[in-house]
Amino acid sequence: MKQISLTIFLILNLLYLKADAVDIYVSLNGNDTNVGTKEKPLATLHSAIRKARELRRLNDVSIKNGITIIITKGFYQLYEPVVLRPEDSGTKESPTEIIATEKVVLSGGVKIKGWKKLTETVAGLPKEAIGKVWVTDLPNFDGSDLQFRQLWVNGQKAIRAKNYNGAAMGRILSWNSKNQTCKIPLQKNINLTNIKGMEMLIHQWWAIANLRVKSVKVMGNTAELSFMQPESRIQSEHPWPAPWISEKTGNSAFYLSNSIQFLNEPGEWFEDLQNHKLYYWPKASENMINAEIIAPVLENLVKIEGTIDNPVAFVNFKGISFEHSTWLRPSKQGHVPHQAGMYMLDAYKLDKAGTPDKPTLENQAWVGRPASAVEVNYAHHTSFEVCRFEHLASTGLDYKKEPQII
Repeated sequence: MKQISLTIFLILNLLYLKADAVDIYVSLNGNDTNVGTKEKPLATLHSAIRKARELRRLNDVSIKNGITIIITKGFYQLYEPVVLRPEDSGTKESPTEIIATEKVVLSGGVKIKGWKKLTETVAGLPKEAIGKVWVTDLPNFDGSDLQFRQLWVNGQKAIRAKNYNGAAMGRILSWNSKNQTCKIPLQKNINLTNIKGMEMLIHQWWAIANLRVKSVKVMGNTAELSFMQPESRIQSEHPWPAPWISEKTGNSAFYLSNSIQFLNEPGEWFEDLQNHKLYYWPKASENMINAEIIAPVLENLVKIEGTIDNPVAFVNFKGISFEHSTWLRPSKQGHVPHQAGMYMLDAYKLDKAGTPDKPTLENQAWVGRPASAVEVNYAHHTSFEVCRFEHLASTGLDYKKEPQII
């Protein structure tokens, strides 16, 4: 009799606990008009968070022991960032858990399809690429072609077409800070008259800069490059990290990129914004008929947006893959790095050393913070457990602003 009573007690206790916690399901086969049960799941995390928010707003008794948003296996393309606000906060006793049962990808990218073998002649395409390159139309977003700096083929990052093949790089000849120009050796079979969209990547000390090329002056076997503003001024005025010039160890390494004339080996791609086309030379192991090719669209995939007075709390992610974020600032303003991932907004050497708080300081710099796939502002008791951050253009997870907890 005691055994039967204990069994009944345990069953009732489990039913009680179940009644005081809510599971909300999300599935690729779901619909956002559904109720969010396992049998009738929602289609998006956005709607699941809204449902959880309403349960908390109404102080529903069912959430006493928490809310679990369960995302079932699949690739979930995001069209806008998933945003969690103070109203989405849980409590210590009733946290919000967002979990994956199997592999779940929250993607800020778009799958590019419609590939065909290039048969027509394209101006500037190298001879060795003829008959090897595939082409498709660029995705159209907001009435214009999608611009991107990364391309992922079957989960591997493809190479934006560049003038040196493989891991090879050139060495700059000199850097003129006064004139804001750089001299490089002129390669054979390279045409530097058509430079629209061309960029220069340069290694300098502990950082790598991306500079948009403005003009080129060819002088024999040498080419003198000038660059777009504001990166041209910042790159030449800031003292550290600067281009490296050394007869003993060699000058800074560089390469040029983003020109169709550089599309000369497998694994490279070129985005032709003028003609609305994307070109790719597949590797021998890649079948373009069934290849998964993804370009990033969103800068932020998830944003946790608390305020200094009302932070987000007790929201946890588990087992989620955050993938395919973009970052386009280098394409629009260049990128002159400082350190720790920050980029310079302004920087220069002081004529006379010293600031009010640092009397021996010789230079000043103001920095910006790159975009991140997951951005957290004013939150506490949040976590990302067994999550993956990959195929991203910039930062993966950034705890940007932290609240003061007393």
